[in-house]
Amino acid sequence: MELDFSKLNSLSFMEFEETPPEKQPSKTPLEPEGYKTTLETEKPATGLTGGLEGIPILQRQADANKAEKERALAVYREYQENIKTSSQLQTEILKGARRGEDIYSLFLKAVKAISLMTSNTLFYSQLNDDIRAIYGAGLLEPKPLELELEEVQGRLEKLREASQRETEPADNKERIKRAIQAHEQRATQLKELIEKAKGGENLTA
Repeated sequence: MELDFSKLNSLSFMEFEETPPEKQPSKTPLEPEGYKTTLETEKPATGLTGGLEGIPILQRQADANKAEKERALAVYREYQENIKTSSQLQTEILKGARRGEDIYSLFLKAVKAISLMTSNTLFYSQLNDDIRAIYGAGLLEPKPLELELEEVQGRLEKLREASQRETEPADNKERIKRAIQAHEQRATQLKELIEKAKGGENLTA
């Protein structure tokens, strides 16, 4: 009896036949060249740098908040001081009216109180200048001229005190000297106008 090995030969050939590439099993994740991760972890140095970059922004925000609070406090303190001064002026107006104080002084105090309560300093300065120019130099009313003379003499005294301070720089002393001369000239002019105004009053009387 003769044995048939044809099937055995075909089986061995099929077993050792090279498997096509598309049917080869994929490499396992444990193989070094095939190991990949879907999440890119941030390096410690990179994360630290990102955190440090945010510090200046936070500092600027903190500084801005602090500056805003300081401005609000300054406005509040100024408001409280204005209220206090305006209340004092109202008391002075009432007492001055009872003493027969001149109407120009009372009027300017009232205007100043209004300026403080409304935070409109231009209102007072504009009216003060207009009264001096119109009622004083223009109409030669003695009292507006006298009020201006008092202010000029007050500033002149402060300038003379400043000129005596040895700590003042040389250029400041020169400016103070010129300011003193200008105030002295203005004081002399006002005195002449007051004499002229009072002389006119005597003539009309």
